[in-house]
Amino acid sequence: MLSSVTACDRLLREEFVGQHSPILTAMIFSEQCVLGTTDISGPAQNLNEKILPTANNNWDQTNRMYWYWTNDYLGIRYANTVITRIDDATYESESERNNILGMALWHRAFRYYRLCMLFNDIPAVFTEVETPVTNLCSVERDGILKKIKSDMEFAVQWVAEDNSRGRISKGACYHLLAKICLTLGDFDEAIKATNAVIDGGRYSLMTNRFGVDVTDNTKNVLWDLHRPLNKNSTENKEVLLATLDRYEYQTAKSSQKTLAMRNFLPFWANTTNRIQTPDGKPGMSDKRLKEPELDYNGIYGRGIGRCRLTWYSSNAVWDDSNDLRHTPGNWMKMTDLVYNNPDLKGTPYYHQPIRLWSDDGQLLCIDTLRNWGEWAHYKLYIEDPDAATAAQYNGGYSDMYIMRLAETYLLRAEAYLWKDDPASAARDINIVRARAGAAPLSPGEVNMETLLDERTRELLYEENRKIELTRIALLYARTGKSDYKGRSYSMSTLSQNNYFYDRIMDRGNFYNKGVKALNGAEFKMSPYHIWWPVPQNDIDGNSSGRINQNPGYTGAELNITPLAEVPESGLSTM
Repeated sequence: MLSSVTACDRLLREEFVGQHSPILTAMIFSEQCVLGTTDISGPAQNLNEKILPTANNNWDQTNRMYWYWTNDYLGIRYANTVITRIDDATYESESERNNILGMALWHRAFRYYRLCMLFNDIPAVFTEVETPVTNLCSVERDGILKKIKSDMEFAVQWVAEDNSRGRISKGACYHLLAKICLTLGDFDEAIKATNAVIDGGRYSLMTNRFGVDVTDNTKNVLWDLHRPLNKNSTENKEVLLATLDRYEYQTAKSSQKTLAMRNFLPFWANTTNRIQTPDGKPGMSDKRLKEPELDYNGIYGRGIGRCRLTWYSSNAVWDDSNDLRHTPGNWMKMTDLVYNNPDLKGTPYYHQPIRLWSDDGQLLCIDTLRNWGEWAHYKLYIEDPDAATAAQYNGGYSDMYIMRLAETYLLRAEAYLWKDDPASAARDINIVRARAGAAPLSPGEVNMETLLDERTRELLYEENRKIELTRIALLYARTGKSDYKGRSYSMSTLSQNNYFYDRIMDRGNFYNKGVKALNGAEFKMSPYHIWWPVPQNDIDGNSSGRINQNPGYTGAELNITPLAEVPESGLSTM
C-alpha cells in the first residue's frame, strides 16, 4: 500500500517541472503575471478566443490547464486504489493502517480541492474503478468539498507527526483541512485547524540562517529557505510538505528539471538584437563568458520570458524597502545588469548598466513584454549539476514546497478577516512580515487586499494563485460581504460577476486595457474565466451520462442539474 502512496507523492512534483511547468499557467490566470511568449501565433493572451473546451490546453506552447484535470484525476485513481484496498494488507497496528489510509485520503482530498477550484462542478470518483465508466454526471462543488472535509477530519487524527520528509505529515493534513473549511465558510473550524499547526510545537518559521549556504555572508535567511537542498532539511522547521526531487533520483536525467530560470526569467539574451545599446549595437550575450561577473547565463540563468510579472507583482505590491524578499541579491531588476556582450569591449557602453531608453527617447528593447522584466532570484535560481557543460543554464532539480508554515499563518489571517477580526489577522500577517524585515501593518491597514498582497510577497512562484483567487471570490459570493470598493457578489451569478475577475482588472495592467503582444494578440479575458473549461473530449467520451460544462463556454447550454452530494457508492453516475 505504501508504494501506491509513493506514486501519489511523486505526482506532486510534476506541477513545478519541465517546459512551461503547470504552475506557470496557474499564475497567468491571476493578477500576478501574464504569458510572455510572443513569437508564436497561438499563445493564450486573448483568453476569450483561445481558451476553448476543444483547444489543446495541455501544451507547452499555450497553457497547461488540462494537465491539472488529467494529473489530478490520475492522483485520485492512485489514492482510490489504496483507500479501496486498505484492508487487503496486514498491519502491525491500527495506527499503521490508518496512517497509510490518512495519507491516501490527503492525496485524494488535495486533488479534489484543486479540481473544484479550477473546474467547478465535476464528476466524483471516490472508489477504485477497474472498467471504463461512460455514464458519469457532475456533482456540485460543495458536495465534493463536504466529502473531502470529512475525509480530512479522519486524516488529522491518524496521520503521523513523524512521517519521513516527502510524505504527508499531520501538519499538511491540518493545513489542507483549513483550506477546505475556509472554502465552505467554516471559519472557526479553519482557525482550529491552523491553530493545531501553528501552536502544536513542531513547526516554526525559519528566522535564522541555516543549510547549505549558511557561511556565505552575502546571503540571508530568505535565500536559505529556498535553496533546493534546504527545503526538506531536518533543520527546516517551517516545511509541512515538500516534494523530493534530486539529480540522483532520476532515471532520465534530462527530462524532469525544473527549468525555473528558463520559464520565469525575461528573455534578456541577445537573440535578434533584442536589447540594444544607445548606439544601436547588440548589448547582451548569453554565452558562458570567462569573466565570472558577466556570465549572466551562469549567474542567473537564461530565460525565454514565458512568465512575465505584472507591474502589480514586480512593483506595486512592495510596500517596504527593507523587505528582504525584494532587496538586491534576492530580487533582480533589468537595470541591475550591465551590457555584457564581449563585442562591445572598447566602447563606452561595455560593462555599463543596461538602459530601456536612449537619451533622445528611443526604446532600446524590441519587446518589453518578453525581454524586460523582474524576477525573484532567491526563489528561481536552482543549481544544475550539468551547468558546467550546458550552453544554457535553465534550472536543475529541486525539492519544492507544497505547504509551509508561513502560508498557515496567512490562512489563519484570512479566516480572521472573514470573521471581521482585523486585529488578529494583522498579528498573523505581521509574523510573516517580521521574518522578511518588513514593518508591521496596523489592524486598520489590514483587509483582504493586503492579505492577498502579503501572499504575493511571501508565496510568489509557490502558490497556485488561480486557486487562491477563486476561493476568495467564492467566499465573497457565499458571505455576501462587500469588497474594498463596495462591490458585492452572488453565488447565482458567479460566472458573470465575481471578485476573481475584478481583482485581476484592478491590479493587472494587461487584460482588457488594449495591450497587445508583439505577435498582435490583444490581452483579453472575461468574468467566466473564474472557471476553466471542462475538456470536451471527456464530455464527449462520457456517452451515457452528462458531465456539465462551465457557463461561458460552448456546450454549457446542455447542462443538467448536478448531484448535490457524492453518492454512497463513491461514483457519480446517471
